[in-house]
Formats: sequence, structure tokens, C-alpha cells
Amino acid sequence: MKKFYTFILLLLFLTNLISCGYQLRGVDGLNFKSVSIIGGSPDFTKLLKKKFKQAGVKIQEKNTVKSLEIIEDNFSRKILSLSSGGKVKEYQINYKVAFRFKTRDGEWSAPINIEIDRDYTFDDKNIIAKTEEELRILKSMQERLIRTIVTQLSVQT
Repeated sequence: MKKFYTFILLLLFLTNLISCGYQLRGVDGLNFKSVSIIGGSPDFTKLLKKKFKQAGVKIQEKNTVKSLEIIEDNFSRKILSLSSGGKVKEYQINYKVAFRFKTRDGEWSAPINIEIDRDYTFDDKNIIAKTEEELRILKSMQERLIRTIVTQLSVQT
């Protein structure tokens, strides 16, 4: 009898989940099949290529539908605040990307600049944990910038 009620409860839960319209996030639907990527740092380009491959876009050197040039991608870190003892309490990470793409008539577009800033607290007693946190923040910033680039590339004519 207990199994029956568990089954009914599970069935009601799944029915509610399905009826609310919940859907897993898929890859972006892009309107092109191939792209060439020029420039960029190895880490950033690797993530960008991974995003395109997930969307079913081939990365090629020549004969591509779209061409993307990463002019600049770099990050900087600056101190936001210090403790009374002169130790760093907060940092700000700034990630900047400049890119351009070929338009339909074969001309390069004007460079597009995107910048993201994130703040985080720092504790010199937990250096390993805070270093890991900084790396996670940096990766999430790169992923957000890549989503923006992919969106810009897919809507350009």
C-alpha cells in the first residue's frame, strides 16, 4: 500500500512539473553552419569553439559562412578595499573582449567592445578557496561574454 501512495505522489509531482512548462536549457539555435575564429587567447577560444560545437556549428579555417575575429580578450584585477591592517578585503575583476565579424558583403564590421565587472571578497586565511572562487568567477564571466558574442554573430546580417 505504501508503494502505491509513493507511486501516486511521484505521478502527481511529475504531472505538475510537466504542466508548468519547465524545460531544460538547450543549445542556442544558430542560423549558420560554419564559422572561422581568428585571434583570442587559447582559453577563451577553446570555450568559444566548445559553444559553437554544442550548437552544431563546424569550426573551419576557410570557406565558412561566418568569420569572427577576437581582437582583444583580457582580464584585470584591482583592489577595491583594504582592511584597517592594510590587507586586501575586496577585489574587482574586469574582463574585456573586443571582436568583429565579416558582414554579408565581405567587409569587417566595426569592433564591438564588451566588458564585465565582478567584485568578490578576499580572505588571506583561505587563499586556496579564494583562488578557486576567482577562477570560477572568471570562467562564468567568459561564458557570459561568449553567449553575447554568439548572439551578436547570429543576429548580424
